[in-house]
Amino acid sequence: MTIDIQHKHASHVIIIEGQAFKANDFGMWDLTDIWQTLKLAKGKAPAQWRTKQAQRFLDMQNLQVIQGRAAQTLATKRATIEFAGWVSDEFKDMVYDAFEAILEMPEVALLVADKMRSMGNDHSAAILDRHVFNDRCDWKALKVPHKNTQKGLHAAVAKGNLTPARAAQLGLKAI
Repeated sequence: MTIDIQHKHASHVIIIEGQAFKANDFGMWDLTDIWQTLKLAKGKAPAQWRTKQAQRFLDMQNLQVIQGRAAQTLATKRATIEFAGWVSDEFKDMVYDAFEAILEMPEVALLVADKMRSMGNDHSAAILDRHVFNDRCDWKALKVPHKNTQKGLHAAVAKGNLTPARAAQLGLKAI
């Protein structure tokens, strides 16, 4: 029997300067592809990144260099951000923001909330649920200025924009 366990970042996509880059099954991004696609300076090729920090990432297996005709440098999220910092502060900010954007996606935020709840962090999970709900709900269309209040949740249920069960999850005390 083979157990197929994927890395937590497997297949995650980050967008940098309008270009999409996808992590492999091991949760690593191809720095060579990023460097080539974004046409970064020749002196900032991943193969030129030979700092103590790069060596540390190699030792920790957060960075992998694949030699050959189509040489690649693969990096974990952390190593990708550090590589970006070596390229420039501005590039590091772009890459960091690209990773943060993943957490802003409602479907990811809800998964994080579920994980928080399973770890006993119900209050933090509820806050995250409310943020996602507020982002998705058209409060102006409801003509209710009371976001995440009992009155606002009642109005959302009454207008059919929210199920009673979901309203209860978001904190509605009584219908």
